[in-house]
Amino acid sequence: MSFVLLARKLGLHPGKRTLTLLVAAGLALTGALPAAAQPANHNILFLVVDDLRTWVGYTGEYPGSSIHGPGVYTPAIDALAAASTRYLNAYTTVPTCAASRTSVMFGLSPATHGLTASAANFTPEYAALYADESLVTIPQVMSANGYHAAAAGKVFHSQLPARWDETGPPIDYGSFYDPFDPGPDNTWIVPEVLPEGELHPDQAVADWGANFIQGYAQSVAGIEGQPFFLALGFYQPHLPWRVPQAYYDLYPLEDVVAPSAIPGDLDDVPAAGVDYANAPFIFGLVPQYDAIEAAGVATEYTRAYLASISHTDAMVSQVLAALAASPYASNTSVVFFSDHGYHLGEKFHWRKNTLWEQSARVPLLVSSPGNPDYPVGDVTEEVSLLDIAATVLDLAGLPPETQFTGAPLHDALNRSPVEIYLGTGVAQVDAGIKRIDYDTSVSGAGDKERYDLSSDPQEVANLIPGC
Repeated sequence: MSFVLLARKLGLHPGKRTLTLLVAAGLALTGALPAAAQPANHNILFLVVDDLRTWVGYTGEYPGSSIHGPGVYTPAIDALAAASTRYLNAYTTVPTCAASRTSVMFGLSPATHGLTASAANFTPEYAALYADESLVTIPQVMSANGYHAAAAGKVFHSQLPARWDETGPPIDYGSFYDPFDPGPDNTWIVPEVLPEGELHPDQAVADWGANFIQGYAQSVAGIEGQPFFLALGFYQPHLPWRVPQAYYDLYPLEDVVAPSAIPGDLDDVPAAGVDYANAPFIFGLVPQYDAIEAAGVATEYTRAYLASISHTDAMVSQVLAALAASPYASNTSVVFFSDHGYHLGEKFHWRKNTLWEQSARVPLLVSSPGNPDYPVGDVTEEVSLLDIAATVLDLAGLPPETQFTGAPLHDALNRSPVEIYLGTGVAQVDAGIKRIDYDTSVSGAGDKERYDLSSDPQEVANLIPGC
């Protein structure tokens, strides 16, 4: 049975000191609390990034360089990784924003919540699910157990203030760019430099989150001794890749390595997979990959994606610096992840919404130094973002919530299997083998793929013949 939700708390009065963008080093975070105990001020900082593939510095997966050296420049995320359990093969549940976040925040598998469409947030099923007050979410369970649950930015697909004790100022991402502008290249991707003096929406989120941490001890909830569950959602590297020029300057164009499709890569892919690769169609006629190739802008777009990653890293740096300078540095666990990945031309595809690795595999870090269940180091076994809800409760020392699927990430025997849903299909990854079935209602090999990721990480050779 779900927990009864508590009454909403009074608002906070965060401090106003300006924080410099420093990498937070030497975070001393403590372990979990005894199960079912009243929380003893062990806080949770929850950092969500949109459309971030596994191109972060600590993975070493980006082959190019920045002015700071080889790889993508993410010093703050790398510093966090150095104090974290690093899940190197973490997978989304659905490679699209709304559905992935639904799984994480409700602790429900797509097999249960049913949201597997690429535009799940526009479906009646999405509206019905979010209107169902019998279903609880991570912040509501935390609040019911004595936490002050606060959020800013894109955590759920929208802010949903009714699910939180406190939310930051509304962030209007719709005004940040025009989704109906095809841009000068007619690709519907319009990388831009953020004009000087214009506040980036993610900067507003970082400012609010840093001020929250800085002022929490003087707030009503802080004075009452409530621990906090603070969730911050950063929008980029989601389109439109619109950041200050300084972040573009990190990546000289001549040093940028744009991924490329492998000739013939789709020859052994079922028709349904080819359809996903071709989407979206520009003007309803031309696959976006073809439009970008025709315009010759793949390297420029890759640079814009990298610049947006580094901008988000600076936002993470600001928040972690605030935590390191606060009274909460020694009793706060940090969970960092991306909702899904992103193609930059691999498999003849741009954007997300495929079951292949670029779209499905994501960064995932849990930093809780002193907690033996989450030691510093790499976990190479496959894990699912579906287990994040159970992991948050575990970090807080709270009892399990029966609605939440799966188990804490450290519980290898009971973790959720890796299953990635999209439309009528599902991909499963286990022990380095990926199996894709584009229509689970149809038997036979004609709509299936299988890859040995240990020897074929780019998923070039489909091991199922006859597709």
